[in-house]
Amino acid sequence: MELIDVKRCHPYTEMNGEKRCDLLVWPRWTKAKYLFVGLLFIGTFLPPMKSQDIHLSHIHASPTYLNPAMTGLFNADMRFIGNYKSQWQTFTNGYRTFVGSADMKLNKGFGLQDDVGVGFQVISDQAGDLDFNTFSATLSASYLKALNAYGDHFISLGLQTGIIQNRLDITKIRVFDEDPYVQNADFLSQISYFDLSLGMAWFAPLRGGNFFYLGGSIFHLNRALVSFMKDAPDYQGGSFLIPKYVAHGGAEFKLSKFATLKPSFIFLDQHPHRELNMGTFLKITRDTRDYLRPEYAVYAGFWYRWSIKDGVFNRDAIIATLRYDFRQTVFSFSFDLNISELAKASRGFGGPELSVMHYIDTYRTQRKRSKVKCPEF
Repeated sequence: MELIDVKRCHPYTEMNGEKRCDLLVWPRWTKAKYLFVGLLFIGTFLPPMKSQDIHLSHIHASPTYLNPAMTGLFNADMRFIGNYKSQWQTFTNGYRTFVGSADMKLNKGFGLQDDVGVGFQVISDQAGDLDFNTFSATLSASYLKALNAYGDHFISLGLQTGIIQNRLDITKIRVFDEDPYVQNADFLSQISYFDLSLGMAWFAPLRGGNFFYLGGSIFHLNRALVSFMKDAPDYQGGSFLIPKYVAHGGAEFKLSKFATLKPSFIFLDQHPHRELNMGTFLKITRDTRDYLRPEYAVYAGFWYRWSIKDGVFNRDAIIATLRYDFRQTVFSFSFDLNISELAKASRGFGGPELSVMHYIDTYRTQRKRSKVKCPEF
């Protein structure tokens, strides 16, 4: 058996009588009173050490996981988000992932229209027959720099840092002969390491209340040593966490008084694995106020996901999504329909994903004087 350090596997398939798995190196990975209560809520319902290959489909409902620069980018004082995804449960012990986050604006900044955002995020993931667990707790901060006097055109810089823990159940490892790694007394079943990530985003208004945005982030900048071998030599290149590069963007275009198109994309590169996800929401609402959440809104959308290998685009999944905004709460549900070569084994079912996002405004009377007017995602 070949020991794989912190590399996640898609569920294996049979090829020529042999079991095969494709490796992934995508690890899983207010005011103060409200923030404390929210974090307590998240911590209370967090499954103990559960996780999945962190790979969320909801671009709009996992902003701080997508880019640290998205911390504090919303039209309210505080935001709480919970995401849960289950995948590949139809034919194997697949992935189960929970992501919880809370962030807020401090209403401070060097410029008159600038602001500062801070946040906290926890990720819990479990995958595979060995119960490979990933748990992370990170803090993030962002600076929102306004580029005009209206506070609706700005750039954001973000930093995220924290601790990641990986764990597996050695007792569930099955090999045909004695394995020199697992039998080694220096083989660890649990490791922890420091992680550092950076991000940047740019938001610009268009005519008629439309807008567009672009962002980019780099995760695992410090390339932590993640070997399960105690005192592993740092020259083993395969034992370092590979940085992940993310590019994302989107826009909002009003089709009519009540209908809006919200296209978006995300590109992931964690060598040698790459992915492109593109699609759009169609939003219907009778509330036409700019920069404020409507009383209610209904969304329906589709995204198409490709995996990219050696410059070749391979179809992966179609993501069907429904979303409902009601006052200060946003509910999103999606389902991945697998269309890759794995579709025969999975019967086309990738997995469901559920997200709940809740906003809190502590100073509603000052909303018109909000320094940064953020587009609603």
